[in-house]
Amino acid sequence: TYSPFTLSSSLGSSSSATIKTPTPPITNCIMPDLPDISSMKLSELKSELKSYGIDSSTFAEKSEFTTALQNARSTMPRPTTTYREVEQPKPEREEKKSSFSKKPSSSSSQRSSGNSSSSSRRPAPPTPAPAAATASTNHVNIKKLTAMRSPVTAFQQIKEHPSQNIIGERNSSFLPGSPFSFSLHGSVQESDSAIIRIPDGVCLKINCASVSRKEMDEYLKQKGSIGVSLRLSSEENPEMLPIWTFARDRSSGYTMSGLGLRVCGPRTVRLLAFMEMGFRSGQSVDVHVFGSVSLNKDAFD
Repeated sequence: TYSPFTLSSSLGSSSSATIKTPTPPITNCIMPDLPDISSMKLSELKSELKSYGIDSSTFAEKSEFTTALQNARSTMPRPTTTYREVEQPKPEREEKKSSFSKKPSSSSSQRSSGNSSSSSRRPAPPTPAPAAATASTNHVNIKKLTAMRSPVTAFQQIKEHPSQNIIGERNSSFLPGSPFSFSLHGSVQESDSAIIRIPDGVCLKINCASVSRKEMDEYLKQKGSIGVSLRLSSEENPEMLPIWTFARDRSSGYTMSGLGLRVCGPRTVRLLAFMEMGFRSGQSVDVHVFGSVSLNKDAFD
């Protein structure tokens, strides 16, 4: 656009001359560091107009924005704000998002501070046990329950000699915590011994042994009879060895206490009431053994 101005000179009263000089268009040569208005986006136009203090809320067309910005650049002083700040304003949406994101952070910080203060007042929770320790504890508990249900068994077959015919048997079982008592039928054959089975986690303790006075007196009346002995063999040593002997001339009583025999499973032992002579007539004496059955505490520590 051109804005003419009039230059008048008096060459007398009758004549005057008017010279029309074209005004050069506003270009970026005035502010070479500013971008070309025609290439700017609408948001950029709004931002720069805002920096000049011009309200663009009533503009509808882009041409109105460009015209207003051209007039602002040519007629108004340049804003102190650099163009980089005008060119790259923070979008309104991002500002809203950032404001929303800041609010939860503050509330979360309040929660965290509240939690930290409350946690400082609360006692520290106990440290959970390692998985391996828990598994081993469960294994020990299962093993212990199994042992509590596993009885010590005592079994003896009574045979007729010399035919070896089985004429009877004795069979008993004892759970942990119960007293142990078993009558061993006297014999001169080691194969007639009683089999005592002790399961895993269980212990058998034999404290004393005894014989019946009446039976022993009748037995000692036989010619050549000496007495009876309690013998024991194990898996480690299968030889039958005497641990107590009742003799005619040496024993002062019919009961022997303080044997202190303790066997823990899994084990199998054999007990025999061995008749010392006098068995030829077929008469024998029972040896009664007494003790207790208990859990093996060392197996569960």
